[in-house]
Amino acid sequence: MTINKLSPDEINGLLGLMEKKNDTMSENSLSTVEKEAITELLNVSLGSSSAILSLLFSEQVNVMTSEVSIKQKDDLFTTILSPFFVVLGEYTGGINGIQILAINKADVQTITKIIDVNNEVDGTKKQFKVLQDVVQQMFSSVSQSMATVLDQEVSHSLSGIDVIETQQDFPMAKFTEEQWFVEIEFQLTIGSQNTVNFHLCIPVRLAKQIVGILTDSMDEEFPEETYDMPFQSFNQSNTANKTKDSGSKPNVQSVQFSSFDETISTNSQPNNLNMLLDIPLQVTVELGRTKRLVKEILEVSQGSIIELDKLAGEPVDILINNKLIAVGEVVVIDENFGVRVTDILSTADRISKLR
Repeated sequence: MTINKLSPDEINGLLGLMEKKNDTMSENSLSTVEKEAITELLNVSLGSSSAILSLLFSEQVNVMTSEVSIKQKDDLFTTILSPFFVVLGEYTGGINGIQILAINKADVQTITKIIDVNNEVDGTKKQFKVLQDVVQQMFSSVSQSMATVLDQEVSHSLSGIDVIETQQDFPMAKFTEEQWFVEIEFQLTIGSQNTVNFHLCIPVRLAKQIVGILTDSMDEEFPEETYDMPFQSFNQSNTANKTKDSGSKPNVQSVQFSSFDETISTNSQPNNLNMLLDIPLQVTVELGRTKRLVKEILEVSQGSIIELDKLAGEPVDILINNKLIAVGEVVVIDENFGVRVTDILSTADRISKLR
């Protein structure tokens, strides 16, 4: 039997081929954990923009996202109807990479009409301006949320906006050399009648960078536990081994516990109490509460009256560090308001009235 051995050059060639294959797989795919991490981050970050969008549209806005998918550069936005707007952006700071956002032109007309009811439907120039404002405010909030989650400085800036008439007219190769992207579709529900869809794409490389930061943060927050081995001298080790080997019975003795002097415990109580006496607490007297829509808050002006949930003459709540502990009546002391405590709530009442 003849065994042909590989030459050093052939071995190096095979190793290089394997490394190249592994690099390719790493560039065009995400593991299940990586995909879940980037999906959760995008859900949180995009969801955080609903408040600023609600102010912008003067209606309640909810953000719904779908699962991420991995696509090659030439396959991006194949599910979006033409014509569509493309918004290029860039992340800088703790993370670095481009972002491509696409939205159908009909959806841009919808959001433009909501923001500017007097706008002409075919006013492309106005549509550019409205889309720019919406994306800037939305991803300013998204970048702030990412910065909080990643504990990194993250900023987002727009690079350009264009209208693509057909899918074939999208010159992706002119914008980036990245080959593989993470694409996620998210939907804005504006009020009760309007919905618009966005397609967001970031390079797989950027997604892996973000996941790497998340992983490092988790490792720092939950460090691996280490245990110190008790020191044992060489003689002690030998003695223990000899005892074990000889099969002799171990010498078992009763444990002697130290007694605690009750006087010491009694004397320490005032000291511990004194340590607590200097802790500052926030005392708040609450006249009442109410809930209003964003639209109603925006309509508040000088002279407006906001009705609260308390009846006239009803006791006000006294809170310590935002916890309800008593009720009382409002009084005037010289030129200042005060409160006279009329009842200290029981534990059951405190729990039932916590908001």
